[in-house]
Amino acid sequence: MTAITRRALALALAFGLAPGLAAADDPAPLRIVTSFSIDSMNPWEDGFWMQEFGQAELLMQFRDDGLHHPWLLAGLENPEPTRWVMELRPDVTFQNGNPVDADAILAAIAAAREMSSSARAEVPEDAVFAQTGPLEITVTTDQPWAELPGVLADEQIFLILDMDTVEAAGDDWASLTTAGINTGPYQVTALTEDAMLAEAYAGYWQGTPALPGVEVRFVPDANARILAVQNDEADLALYPPLAAMPAVQATPGLHFNLGVPSTGGYVGYMNVSHGALEDVAVRRAVLRAVDYHEIAHDVFRDAVGEATSFYAQGFPWTLENYRTDHDEAARLLDDAGWITGADGMRSRDGQALSITLAIYPQQPDLVPLATVLQAQLATVGITADVVSFDGINDALMNPANAWDLALLSNSPAGWGKVQGFLASYVAPGARRNFGGYDNPEVAQIIADLPHVTDADERIALLHRFQEIQQEDDPYVFSLTISKGRVVVNDRYECYQPGFTIFHVSWQTAPCR
Repeated sequence: MTAITRRALALALAFGLAPGLAAADDPAPLRIVTSFSIDSMNPWEDGFWMQEFGQAELLMQFRDDGLHHPWLLAGLENPEPTRWVMELRPDVTFQNGNPVDADAILAAIAAAREMSSSARAEVPEDAVFAQTGPLEITVTTDQPWAELPGVLADEQIFLILDMDTVEAAGDDWASLTTAGINTGPYQVTALTEDAMLAEAYAGYWQGTPALPGVEVRFVPDANARILAVQNDEADLALYPPLAAMPAVQATPGLHFNLGVPSTGGYVGYMNVSHGALEDVAVRRAVLRAVDYHEIAHDVFRDAVGEATSFYAQGFPWTLENYRTDHDEAARLLDDAGWITGADGMRSRDGQALSITLAIYPQQPDLVPLATVLQAQLATVGITADVVSFDGINDALMNPANAWDLALLSNSPAGWGKVQGFLASYVAPGARRNFGGYDNPEVAQIIADLPHVTDADERIALLHRFQEIQQEDDPYVFSLTISKGRVVVNDRYECYQPGFTIFHVSWQTAPCR
């Protein structure tokens, strides 16, 4: 008996469950293994993960069409630049039966603004949320608040909880385990250091959930998660490494399923404060040397999306302006005085054209990515060396660490919001402006964007930002576009990874 089997059996006995699958004519609970643990019912530290597994819901949902759709809300309108109107759904209840009315939503929003650091960072201090009708809440701000729909779709900001019950619990988070404080199709019944169990909520507002329950077990080791599916101890293994894809695909009964391109991926940051990439011609040449098709299709075997733009394809604000052109890269370097030597590598005034690629060990996929980048840059005469920094964010901001091009896993449009990334990573003096980038036009775009609610105007600003990053004054660029990925068994062969880590809905069910 494997360790994971022993844990599953212990959980079954502890929670009064019969081990094994349900009867043949009944669907079994969905069994998920994930790398991240949910340590408590504390909504501000762990509870934001509940919407990923069907226990909780948000007011809005960001979907793969690049739009925000009502979820717990029935509608969201922006009749004036500084006023939004939220229409509430009637007859929605928390799992404990209490109504999800205007009072409940206002209480949840107020609690988040007090307790959540994400809410404090992204919600304007002057924002006023007030009930203006039986099923209506109006939001007013001094300046237009363009990204409110994305804020309402962000799992780390406004959690919709039964705050009366949460506040009555004080710090006794364990008492919330069976308190039904959420609205999702599956209600938590048990939470230990090894697993979270949930059962179908009969009063769910959209209809009868397709499954009797969901079991989420916390298994840090990626290989152990895959083995759990292979041994029929789990149905879904989340976050499998890309390196495992060939072996999984060759194993009967296992399937390595990929989702649609998402909002994140591997992003490159150029150090413009010193070194070779101070030269804008070299930065532009680097972008032309990168073969995005080779990275996506040959290196990662289509397990990531090809970067044809800074943002994922298909979003309204995406400008597909990436191109690989080694001849143009050579011309740029020639014009800038970088001369090709007998070995094919370039130098100027006796100084070799050499850059340092910075990666970090927590992302093993960066090793093959850095390796192929070395080869691609060498094609145009640029030498690249690789250095690995543990604690990459602090390391890049430390002047003692030398680097020229840093590769990080980022989400430039998480939950459909672009401003947070730009303000944190690109704006002059931003806390994670690793490379010292300071472009006045980009700074103005970042300053204007939060207050522009007209869709066409926002698209124009974001298109201009992407033009600058490719043609005029490059700093940040995407190397891949991530896709959700999961290992599943035959029972869930048709399962597609959820967009923006939305793993379970009320309709999730076995394929057969």
